[in-house]
Amino acid sequence: MPFSPRLREAVARRARGVPLLTSLLARVRRQRYERRIEQFLTAKDGKAGRLPSGVVYEATMRCNLHCEFCYVGTLLNIEGEWRQELPIDVLRRAFPDQDGLQVSLTGGEIFMRKDILDVMDVFREKGYVCGYLTTNGTIITEERASALAELASQGFLKHISVSIDGPGEMHDRARGVKGTFERTSAGLRRLQQAANARHAPLRVSVNTTVAHETLDALTQMVDVAAELGVDAIGLNHLMFSTPEEVEETVRLIGTGDASIISTYVTTDPGLEPERVRRQVNALMARCRERGIRFDMRPKVKPAIVEPYYTPGTKLEGRCLYPFLYARVSFSGKAYFCPFIRVEVGDLTQQSLEEVWTGQPYVDLRRRLVENGIFPVCRRCCKVELSPSPADPAAPAEEPLAAAIETA
Repeated sequence: MPFSPRLREAVARRARGVPLLTSLLARVRRQRYERRIEQFLTAKDGKAGRLPSGVVYEATMRCNLHCEFCYVGTLLNIEGEWRQELPIDVLRRAFPDQDGLQVSLTGGEIFMRKDILDVMDVFREKGYVCGYLTTNGTIITEERASALAELASQGFLKHISVSIDGPGEMHDRARGVKGTFERTSAGLRRLQQAANARHAPLRVSVNTTVAHETLDALTQMVDVAAELGVDAIGLNHLMFSTPEEVEETVRLIGTGDASIISTYVTTDPGLEPERVRRQVNALMARCRERGIRFDMRPKVKPAIVEPYYTPGTKLEGRCLYPFLYARVSFSGKAYFCPFIRVEVGDLTQQSLEEVWTGQPYVDLRRRLVENGIFPVCRRCCKVELSPSPADPAAPAEEPLAAAIETA
């Protein structure tokens, strides 16, 4: 008899509290992951099986905030029409029935879609599991909190990641709207109350980003997490590329169009590597002291903090994201990855299998393996960076890190 979602999560929570068991499970996951990707790295033909392990669906590009660091409005919205999201009936046709397929929801702010709960219900009916959804938390009403808790009780929804940039006014400044922190806090409390009322196995983490404006307040995120009753913090290192890296990537891909690169492009990220190292180390230490789980993406180990934050420096590593996850936009168009927005298919006209096995996807994957990582991929949240020049890349598939996204 299969275990219920509540029992499975209870066992998982207890296991996470035992360091030796946690380490053993992480080792098993890494071995399983390495076995899986070995075939892709060995064959070097760009093929990735019949279907992806999961789909990341950008449910909408609309948002209710005006974040100073956000790339979505100006970079990811390359189709130019925020509001033309797939209607429910088209969504139902566009995605295949496939038990156990992992879907994750991001945006934009996904709750700007008034029918977002219907969207999730479509995926639930198809047998999918929602690995995570990202939100800024400001418009989680009691009704939505109750519905999300119910989806968690049914075993569909696993994890919600809420983006917070710092305490109180600092978060408000970063998000561009006064009162955002209080609204996010209220949304989180509604969500936790609803989950507790149903004994729903729903994990909630806060996600923050290394940025010039918030670097000195990183350690305060531990107090923020404690205040909000959250026991996990995910950290995104700043993602950026130089103009030269964009130019070289476009040449390697063969498109000749720099607009397909959707990341922050700069010659100076405004961050001094040693300050970053000190602050991140301090944050990790405080998390250990307070018993708060911590993870970061990409995994920028101390030995590579300086080259990571030095523009133009080549970093070694690999990226297997396009071999594992399909990236589908709000309109049904599929893209090679979050930040290289080369269209590889359209789910309104093709099946997911046709897109995943199609020649555009295969060709780009093959080029990715041949080049190791494209220059603009060196500072992406999906990349697996080598901890040091002599060490292999660290795998990206970790329980918390897998859910770190920016919302």
